[in-house]
Amino acid sequence: HATVKSDHQSIWHDGYADVWQQNGVWTNDGGEARLLRPQHFSDVNGRKVEFDRDYLKPFIVRFAHEIRTIDADALVFIEAAPGGGESLTWAADDPPQIVNAGHWYDALTLMSKHFEADRAIDFASGQFIMGEAEVAAALVRQVGHVKDEIEGVPTLIGEFGLPFDLDEKRAYVDGDFSMHVRALDLYFDAMDANLLNCTIWNYTADNSNERGDQWNDEDLSIYSRDQRSNPNDINSGGRALEAIVRPYAQRIAGEPLRMAFELETQVFELEFRHDPAVSGQTEIFVPLYQYDGEIQVEVSDGRYHYDHEAQLLTYTHSLDHATHTISIARA
Repeated sequence: HATVKSDHQSIWHDGYADVWQQNGVWTNDGGEARLLRPQHFSDVNGRKVEFDRDYLKPFIVRFAHEIRTIDADALVFIEAAPGGGESLTWAADDPPQIVNAGHWYDALTLMSKHFEADRAIDFASGQFIMGEAEVAAALVRQVGHVKDEIEGVPTLIGEFGLPFDLDEKRAYVDGDFSMHVRALDLYFDAMDANLLNCTIWNYTADNSNERGDQWNDEDLSIYSRDQRSNPNDINSGGRALEAIVRPYAQRIAGEPLRMAFELETQVFELEFRHDPAVSGQTEIFVPLYQYDGEIQVEVSDGRYHYDHEAQLLTYTHSLDHATHTISIARA
């Protein structure tokens, strides 16, 4: 504990009273402070406050309305209150074109700048988790919780990532980023398990080992000029790219049911249910970073075409099966 303003100076600008006093929460009429509205911060309209319902959603609705006066088709990215509260529900009469773009981080690793594959904290419950399988399952649940925080809208994980200055920047000395690869692989696996779109934080063009991302003591950039050794190699300077540059389905002719990439074996699998109204092909990004040679493809039905230079596998499903599977591996 620390005492601040021990000389009783006001924290408010000269000529202004306490904001809560102005709003009638308390008064000092008569020279003695008296509380006028003891439920001001807990009740609203005669019932207990629910922040998301009573304040956050009305603000988002107002915000979306104002944006739409300028751009009627704009997507509006929103977030629920981090770590708690009731889920926001989006109904048919709420503003359209809304996207749940909540953030997610492995809280223990982010705060401690130390990664253990068998230890984590469940951000939602606050429980400590031990065991590699248990941690992997917990990360899947945590990411799924972000997906469930806002019902009725699509989800894009707007931000997730890893501090690269783990263990007092040890990797910058010995060049060993294996722990970073392991952590990010777990995070991407959690995204795939929930069939989520996601954007990693971040890419900082002038990142350095000394100054990181150059604000707030953060160092989460997947690139650093201090790791760049070959200007002619597009991947030079990348950090933990083994986990980041991975295959994924970028277009699916139906509903995805399962997508997974096993980093150790470099096996990618996709299962989906086709939509009879969709005539297009399914497209899978097959990065040369993982598959620089021949690949082995197995499909449940239909046919495929692989364009090595374009890093793209296109698949045309048959109509004889309701669901379809594709497996890609090194030859």
